[in-house]
Amino acid sequence: MARNADWKRRALLAGGALAVAGWVKGVPYLASLGQPDFAFEYIPDLPPFRRLLGAGASTPGAAIFAGVDTGEPETDAVDELELFVRENPCTALFGKGSSNTVPIAMFSDFACPICRVMDDRLTDLEASDRDTFHIVRHQLPLLGVASAVASRAVLAADLQGRYRDMHARLIRTPALTDERFIAAIAENLNLDAARLLKDMQSDAIDRRLRLTAAIANVFGFIGTPAFAVGRTVFMGSIQTGSLRKLIAGEKANPCLIV
Repeated sequence: MARNADWKRRALLAGGALAVAGWVKGVPYLASLGQPDFAFEYIPDLPPFRRLLGAGASTPGAAIFAGVDTGEPETDAVDELELFVRENPCTALFGKGSSNTVPIAMFSDFACPICRVMDDRLTDLEASDRDTFHIVRHQLPLLGVASAVASRAVLAADLQGRYRDMHARLIRTPALTDERFIAAIAENLNLDAARLLKDMQSDAIDRRLRLTAAIANVFGFIGTPAFAVGRTVFMGSIQTGSLRKLIAGEKANPCLIV
């Protein structure tokens, strides 16, 4: 009983994300990306990054700490995370490691329909354009309790090496808040359900969500989906052909980790 009460407390705290839901509903499509040429605006305090200009392009927004359920974040902790992002933007976005392909960071919310479209689009492009880019997925739950719970579940599954399997299941049933259903899904996927439920409430998941929120604050991602294709950041939807052009243009970008 105590565990269930603690879970409900955590879920309710995550509901603070609803305050920013209005920012997300109207995120328009990047219709201008159908044109052959792109327009960019360099971000002065975040070299080498640039913002893709056009309808629906990313604009600065208020602080976002959604899906983090340890209470109001302390100002010093928030400032420290955002300082880390500013000093290490490539690592914050794409992680550490070695790769010869263009990194793409995607920020999504399970309740965001455009996110589902773009996830499918990226997956299809990944299958057809092998060895040209790799995807780093960030959970940015802005649309309420169910989004926060789904984000925690998929990040906990990632600790067992099953991010994509859990993601594929939750994208079809994103409105889950009951841990019994999450445990049933985990068992169906042959995951350690007890470990997954414990990990969902762990400091490790808190830290991961806080870092994603800090990245969103620094880059002005006030809605989903949002992207960093190499050094180019934007919000909204983009057609496959334009996405392919962006990737090709980022092959020599400074964020390639070698």
